[in-house]
Amino acid sequence: MDMMRWKSFNLLLWAVVGTYGQLEQETPLYNKPPHIIVFMADDLGWNDVGFHGSSQIPTPNIDALAYNGIILNKHYVQPSCSPTRAAFLTGQYPLRMAMQGSGIRGGEPRGIPLSVKILPECLQGLGYTTKLIGKWHVGYHTPLHTPKHRGFDFFFGFYNSYVGYYDYRYTQGNMSGFDMHLNNNPAYGMEGEYLTDLLTTVAIDEIERHDPTQPLFMQINHLAPHSPLDVPNEYLYDEELRHIIDPNRRNYAKMVMKLDESLGRVMSKLGDRGLLQNSVIVLFSDNGAAPIGKFRNWGSNWPLRGTKYTLYEGGVRSVAAIWSPRLVSKGRVSEQLFHVTDWLPTLYSAAGGDLHDLPPIDGVNQWDVLSIGTGNVRDRILLNIDEVTRTEAAIYQRFKLVRGSLFRGYYDNVESDTGRGRDVPQYNTTKVLQSAVSDAIRQHLGGPVIQASSMWHLQAQATVLCRPNITNMLYVNRPTLTSCNDSECLFDLSSDPCETNNIAKSYPKFTEDLNQYIQRYRNVLQRQLELPVDYNAEPRRWNYTWQPWLGGVYDSYYTSFYQNAGSTFGGVAVCAHIGLAFIIIGLRTFI
Repeated sequence: MDMMRWKSFNLLLWAVVGTYGQLEQETPLYNKPPHIIVFMADDLGWNDVGFHGSSQIPTPNIDALAYNGIILNKHYVQPSCSPTRAAFLTGQYPLRMAMQGSGIRGGEPRGIPLSVKILPECLQGLGYTTKLIGKWHVGYHTPLHTPKHRGFDFFFGFYNSYVGYYDYRYTQGNMSGFDMHLNNNPAYGMEGEYLTDLLTTVAIDEIERHDPTQPLFMQINHLAPHSPLDVPNEYLYDEELRHIIDPNRRNYAKMVMKLDESLGRVMSKLGDRGLLQNSVIVLFSDNGAAPIGKFRNWGSNWPLRGTKYTLYEGGVRSVAAIWSPRLVSKGRVSEQLFHVTDWLPTLYSAAGGDLHDLPPIDGVNQWDVLSIGTGNVRDRILLNIDEVTRTEAAIYQRFKLVRGSLFRGYYDNVESDTGRGRDVPQYNTTKVLQSAVSDAIRQHLGGPVIQASSMWHLQAQATVLCRPNITNMLYVNRPTLTSCNDSECLFDLSSDPCETNNIAKSYPKFTEDLNQYIQRYRNVLQRQLELPVDYNAEPRRWNYTWQPWLGGVYDSYYTSFYQNAGSTFGGVAVCAHIGLAFIIIGLRTFI
């Protein structure tokens, strides 16, 4: 969008704002593209923030952002890390890029194809300075797959799925090494500071250095509250959480509190630097919590069914909110269907970009719908098709179709902490009003923040209730539910958000419509290559550090092969090229 069209758009927007009686005092700010800050949590549970109805873990800054902005109550993501991050960055369903499966392992030579343009590259074209702080996890086997070569002007963070919160090491089987990087180089010598604090400090320093006249895109991808349960030292003996009986759950709560504190510190710095008045701030979790399993973090998705890895609501319906002075209609709960792929066109539109300049994507622009609060641009979502685990799901309006299950339903029906009970303190609206986020809004925007009475109303709207609604017990052990392995399941999310009643036989038309919708995407699915770990990535070969390990002629060949295998080569040819690739890997091992 050229500058004349950008100004015309803003004049129209201000005319609309005026009809609502909410015209801001500093109109010239809105002739400029906004600063965009994306705050991504890792494995944060639906039930682990206050605005969803639980007062067990205090999250005053997260709640303040949500109450003063828009709570996205039907925000859907992928069931695990790498697919969600790929979907966010590309605006495409991961199955188009063979990224629909499990998270990328250390030493696994795959990632977002280089031929796919991602969000920071799009925003760079609009004049944005782009920064990534925290987790990457969408491929680093070659230097060209790392953030500095994918549109980020600045990168500080780690490549793999997680690291230790104090030593920044990633361990996978017998392979273990340091994984913290500044731009293209290992960030040696920084160990010892709690990772959530370190990433926050780096973000604040980069905001301090940023030229306020230039639009900023900053993506802060926290590890918290992903496992391991490394507790911040100052919270070791926190009396505020003595009502949480399970010590592991209590440690998880401390990690969430640090995450909440990080958001407050970042918003305060944005205000101090004069950026807050023209910012769009997005917060969401990459998937549901993991109350059980290998990477258990003791989070809670209650009362939603399922966990991370599943296509039930507990795995893919994530905590999410958006805040901006540019939002005309805010202080509300949105029940609009929203998919993580929608962020690319939505943020690109908010930045003044012309959507016609984007390549074909699955995401839809929801900026106008969110801002004004009326309209509907999406009535269906493909949640995923994983041909390896034979799981798939999609949503059409209020109906959701689920087929298949992992590990014989191990993750499908999980006992989770309710966050309720007689010992849990009452929700504290005063803390929300006194939070750093509320202070930043008052101080730097000169306007009031949402008051306690409205908080109670919004919290009630955003709280999911199931029948029977058991609130007088600390834990709820849900009875065994219908498996979607033996037969497909259809759920009515409007009356059954906890997915307890399979109504597929009662609504055959909706079942068939969703089957046909899923089939359309089966026809474009790029099959996962399931490449084994390349032990040339062994950190001991690279100064005990995880970093790109493929380069030169081999890198050029491999990258071309990887990008084109799924769509260009037939079955025999794919096998032949994979075989050739591993012959090369084997030769390199002995060279």
